[in-house]
Amino acid sequence: MSVCLWVGSVAAADLSVGLGAAILPPLDNDDDWQVFPAPSFRYQAGGYSVSSQGPGISADLVPSRLVSLGPLLRYSGGRDEANLPDIPASAEMGVSVGSGIPWRVIGVPLPGVITAGAEAVTTWPGGHESPYGQIKLGWVLPATERWTLISNASLSYFGDDYADRFFSLDATQANRAGTQPFDADAGWQDASLGVVSVYQFKPRWSAVVVYSYSRYFGDAADSPATEILNDRDRQVMVFSVSYQWLGERGR
Repeated sequence: MSVCLWVGSVAAADLSVGLGAAILPPLDNDDDWQVFPAPSFRYQAGGYSVSSQGPGISADLVPSRLVSLGPLLRYSGGRDEANLPDIPASAEMGVSVGSGIPWRVIGVPLPGVITAGAEAVTTWPGGHESPYGQIKLGWVLPATERWTLISNASLSYFGDDYADRFFSLDATQANRAGTQPFDADAGWQDASLGVVSVYQFKPRWSAVVVYSYSRYFGDAADSPATEILNDRDRQVMVFSVSYQWLGERGR
């Protein structure tokens, strides 16, 4: 899960770094919890910025208060399952765009900011080479002077190549997996909901808690590959602490 805050242009440099843990609860057929390190950072200067975005980084190359636009790079772990075709680990690349505006500016009597964004992603040659896209909608709510809540929702579109690579099984592959052949089509097939809590407990220190729930639907949910991996529903929790090295500190 990624978190993007629309903050507008600033002249002063600002650098924040964080360290935490990402936790994946066990699936139905797996008793093991998975824990991964979750470092994070954000650097901003003159309206430009670069920041971590899950297992990758993204940049905003437009010094505008109205829109963010820039490249993104991230890591995809691929698939290594005995009964399914292997998918190589990949370096994904793409472009993201986003914007945010206070609710009251658009005539809605709510506090905070509504955000919207989209991204399109594929891989370097030699990766899974399967494009997909995502649209996002969020709400940034300053609950108190020190506490900010962020809620977000997203939908992912899988192109023909992506759906075929990750969810289709031909007769030979299906026979090896002990299931039926399946031909997955392109479409909107993944939905996610998330919430982020950011609490500034010291002038330069913040505690961050993230929870995200995702669910396949359509052909992605119906695929025998999804049933074998038991990953139609996915959850991620992140706990981290962030320190602001540069920039005007909070109270």
